[in-house]
Amino acid sequence: MAKVLSICFFIFIITSIISCEQRTHQSTKISPTYKASIKIAVSSTPLSSPVFIAKQLGYFEANGLNVELVKYDSGVKCFNALNDKQVDLATASETVVMFNSFKQSNFSVLTSFVESDNDLKLLSLTPQKYHRLNNLQHARIGIVKDSASEFFFDSLLIMYNKTAQPITRVYLRSDELIPALLNNEVDIISAWEPLSYLLTQQVTSDTSVINSRGLYHLSFNLIELKETTLSTTERLAILKSISDATDYIHTNPELAQQNISRILNIDPSQLHYSWNDYTFRLSLSNALFSNIQTQSQWAIDNQLVDEENSVDFRQIFDRKLFETFMSLEAGW
Repeated sequence: MAKVLSICFFIFIITSIISCEQRTHQSTKISPTYKASIKIAVSSTPLSSPVFIAKQLGYFEANGLNVELVKYDSGVKCFNALNDKQVDLATASETVVMFNSFKQSNFSVLTSFVESDNDLKLLSLTPQKYHRLNNLQHARIGIVKDSASEFFFDSLLIMYNKTAQPITRVYLRSDELIPALLNNEVDIISAWEPLSYLLTQQVTSDTSVINSRGLYHLSFNLIELKETTLSTTERLAILKSISDATDYIHTNPELAQQNISRILNIDPSQLHYSWNDYTFRLSLSNALFSNIQTQSQWAIDNQLVDEENSVDFRQIFDRKLFETFMSLEAGW
């Protein structure tokens, strides 16, 4: 009953906002049935599950929206599509947000909708040799340059006091990491999922150098340009739709996995391998802000970005919209 009242209250508030907007802009008639579609660039990864579920199960439509999802194979490409105004919104990791903040300040993070504390892993065919990052002298490390892969590895070097170790960084594309490891071209790889899963399909023994759970927090976020054509009503409805999808995922985890497996054409066992590592929820937490700040300092220290172009990351978080949404969800 409380859930029904909450939904009714949300619809009432949204209707009130629409009414106010119509009185303020008499020439603008909000009618989702006839509005052009809202395009969202979505990275083809299970991390984007709430957005895919919101589309497939009709939550966008139920909240008065006509949404078209445009798939890309990375958050970087999603962000570029947004920046080129090919789409209205995009999904991307906090690392993509951080790097682009040094180039421009014309975008906002509306919300984070998923987190994982076990997505990045250090893998080796001889993990016992490098346990707790021992014997790193002259080891060849396969890394994706200027990415979460490199940030994660550098963080581990600091954590285990190994920054002075003479190592060889072998910069590779993500799809080159496993072949390089199997062909003995590198000794260790710093990789994100699903690479750990894919390696288990070819190597039966344990490949984890360390238990990396909790050492790095990955998030996926919904981003828009500040000069958006979307109304406040539409943006709130988008957050509501994705929130409804996260509720569905929590209530029906097996069905949600089946849906995502079909949408992304992923083997169910691959999806199940990392599903429990994901925390699906809408947030704009201080932890996200701190994570971006830490990555920013790492990028500056490694001369990957120009410190003169650094910004106050609080300026790219749309807290006003998010707090309005949370107030509506709480039934205030």
